Amino acid sequence: MALRPIGQDELDNFQFDENGRLHWKGQTVLLEKRIRLETYQIVLATLAAVGAFAAGVHPFLVSFHLFGF
Repeated sequence: MALRPIGQDELDNFQFDENGRLHWKGQTVLLEKRIRLETYQIVLATLAAVGAFAAGVHPFLVSFHLFGF
């Protein structure tokens, strides 16, 4: 699908409904799409965040001789 610019004469095709939703030629324009993570994805993301945090904290603790690996 090739993209093309919107011309000045086409701007009248934009409309707002009473709830403030944007429409183009009578069809709702999707402005955001929420995602839902699966359980295993949440677990992996949590492990990655904890690992990143530990990787940042470890050198800090070693520099103060609080943790000696």
